[in-house]
Amino acid sequence: MIPSLCWVARGVAAKEPLVVELDSDELKELVKKTQENLEIIEGDNDSNSDEESQMVEEVENKNDDEFDMANYDDEAEQDGQKIFGAGLTGVTYFANPEDDPYITLPEVAREEDVNYEVDPTDNFICCAKLDGEMSNIEVHLWNAEEQDLYVHHDILLDKYPLSLEWLSFDAGDQEELESEARVPGNYVALGCMSPQIEIWDLDIINTSEPVSLLGERIKQSKKKPRIGKKGHCDAVMSLSWNRQTQNVLASGSADCSILLWDLETATAKECLTHHSDKVQSISWHLAESSTLLSGGYDETCQVIDCRTKNCKLWKVLGDVEQVLWDVTNPFSFLAATSTGNVICMDMRQEKPLYTISAHSNEVSGIALTKLLPGLLATCSADKTVKLWNIADNKPSCLASREFPEANSLHCLAFCPDYPTMLAVGALTGGLLMWDISTNKDFRDNFNYTAGTTGS
Repeated sequence: MIPSLCWVARGVAAKEPLVVELDSDELKELVKKTQENLEIIEGDNDSNSDEESQMVEEVENKNDDEFDMANYDDEAEQDGQKIFGAGLTGVTYFANPEDDPYITLPEVAREEDVNYEVDPTDNFICCAKLDGEMSNIEVHLWNAEEQDLYVHHDILLDKYPLSLEWLSFDAGDQEELESEARVPGNYVALGCMSPQIEIWDLDIINTSEPVSLLGERIKQSKKKPRIGKKGHCDAVMSLSWNRQTQNVLASGSADCSILLWDLETATAKECLTHHSDKVQSISWHLAESSTLLSGGYDETCQVIDCRTKNCKLWKVLGDVEQVLWDVTNPFSFLAATSTGNVICMDMRQEKPLYTISAHSNEVSGIALTKLLPGLLATCSADKTVKLWNIADNKPSCLASREFPEANSLHCLAFCPDYPTMLAVGALTGGLLMWDISTNKDFRDNFNYTAGTTGS
């Protein structure tokens, strides 16, 4: 399952990422920290933990070394063993295939031989991924010219990811440097079931630790979120980086609050509590650095001025799944709801500009691209992605594509450099891609010529 994804523009990633090789001590320390983090997570659901631990201990004692596995590695290794029976009499088996003179195995590529080089025309797609009990940030590389898509590297996680947000601000520990010395980089902020936010460097391969942590790793509780180092007290469901004031990151949480973080000091400077239920989605205004849009499970969309704390509220039908500023109108925004609607609001008005009955199930994701003004993409739990022309506040559906193998669709985003490439996160099947330029109705409606790219 991919609950969240984000693109990285071409030319941002380092041409030659740093490849980290962990020694045995570092690996042991990583395992230790992972175990400690898992204990914190498991502590949130410990109603029967004592009984389960006792049962596990009894089973372990009962089966303790039943097959003498402790001495397994001490057994003498034979260079070749004769196999008898089943028509294989006289055949010699070698424990190490390299010792067998009759077979040749290709050499396995060593870590240092893997090519991690990134071209200036490459894009990254970062996916928060859940696969059974395993979770990671999967970093895909996509090249438009070669139509190449593959997993470039991944970042292993010890918690369940919920939200991703790309940023260029270096939030690493630079106490010895002046703030002016911070160099823009390639980072992704991660919100997850834990109250703590992690910031990872995408230009480091095999990294075991984030460059920065926001908040404390604590058990979920009924305590109130706090400014300073403590942060949220429940899952972080949404993130938004302020591109105007680049040291500011906003986070929306299941604790019903929004925190404004100073990335230079890794502290929360403001705590906004104007929502009465979980904050599902937040988005900074594209031009006004102090204006923040949010939507939540209290069935409201709200716009707040973070300087004056003046707030305006719009009530909608259903939970708000995602909010997004209109790239063509600085006063309007879009909201996707659990009732299958997409609503367009104008900050200066009380009533919606229009409402689209977009899907038969919740609208889990919406996306716009400044490279094609008026184009809206929506995805849903009904397994479909739809394209809309919303120019002049007169929405019309252009195309619909079903992804039956996905079971449900959770998020989507346009490539920042190639406006027709759409990345979609699914419940099953992982990352899905759709080049909408292959759709004739879209091309005709937008007078689009296949092969056109962004700047």
